[in-house]
Amino acid sequence: MKNYKRILFGFCGGLIMLFISVYGMTDSNKDALVYIVKQGDTLWNISLRFNANPFIWPKLWEQNKYITNPHLIYPGEPIALLPTSVLPVSSVTAAQSLSSAVAQEMPGQLPSKMTEIQAAITTPTTGPQEQAQEQPQEEMEQPIAQEEAPSITTAVPYGAQYASVPANTYIYPSVESAGFVSKHDLAAAGEIVAAANPGRSIFGAPDVVFINLGSNSGVKEGDEFNIYKKDAKIYDPESDDFLGYKIKILGRLKITKVEQSVSTATITQSFEEIKVHDKLVPYEPGTTTIDLALAQNPVQGYVICGKHDLTIYGENDVVYIDRGSDEGIQPGNTFVIYKDREPVEDPSTHETLHLPKEILGKLTVIKVQGKTSTAVITKSVREIKIGDRILADTASGII
Repeated sequence: MKNYKRILFGFCGGLIMLFISVYGMTDSNKDALVYIVKQGDTLWNISLRFNANPFIWPKLWEQNKYITNPHLIYPGEPIALLPTSVLPVSSVTAAQSLSSAVAQEMPGQLPSKMTEIQAAITTPTTGPQEQAQEQPQEEMEQPIAQEEAPSITTAVPYGAQYASVPANTYIYPSVESAGFVSKHDLAAAGEIVAAANPGRSIFGAPDVVFINLGSNSGVKEGDEFNIYKKDAKIYDPESDDFLGYKIKILGRLKITKVEQSVSTATITQSFEEIKVHDKLVPYEPGTTTIDLALAQNPVQGYVICGKHDLTIYGENDVVYIDRGSDEGIQPGNTFVIYKDREPVEDPSTHETLHLPKEILGKLTVIKVQGKTSTAVITKSVREIKIGDRILADTASGII
């Protein structure tokens, strides 16, 4: 009976909040699109999906003032999406991705709004754009006592700095945060053991933390470390063989003070939530400019998981595949993503007819491991899911 009342209350509350969100908006957000929260959603992944930048989630929280705790949102609640003026990226690809995401969630609604969104994103921004790692933005005040959220950071801009890049080159500025799948855990050098601010349990740039590495470990002031965590076990969709752990790169920190067995460090970049006990490995710069190259052999495989745990993937999403350097795969190789269509029977001869493959999209490899690779979906013509098949592109122009 108690559960029934809770469900009824939640349903009624959702309807009330939806009414408030749509009809009770201020002039600044009365034209906003409304998204209904689903199981597993967070403000982080909603910002990533609809605004192409998860770090602006505090602005999304500010837009929806009825949310008292940003870490607690519930299925059925309405989220007024951010207006186009705060979108951080200026690219046609991002516009298409955003329009596709909105269309999937709200089919048939506000088609003219899609045009406005694309126009707003593709219009060059005025004024200087700064990279997050150089000047983190000031942290927003949080009205919650137990957990404070990471500060807002600015998306790495696409645009003028890549204007002279050759056509056979792929640029992915966020390669350092892309993560990977590895069968072996990284050899962690150390971990975060405490925060300089004892009231915090979640960190982001430019928070100060303590790590369990000091002068007796050879650490020096100015040394940098990637912050990571070992996530879910990943299995082959066909054979069910264990492929490895999903390794999430959470951010980066820089040593500012060294003592014998501990050091003080400042988080200089945060890609996801960072917590005590997250692991450290020495920082190695990633390659953001990748030369495209056709694969030597028509290697086949599967999309095995994504950087973010989504049901459907599209353009600009990072995914992992079950083919790597052991099969001759290298950064810059491209794969066609496809599905096998169900065979049909010829009505005349009753023979089985095998239909052409259904092309879903294309991906580009940006990192390789022995048995797996990290890739970015560079084109999607249909929704892409875990378990979809891939075929290495050995001739240009397949899609």
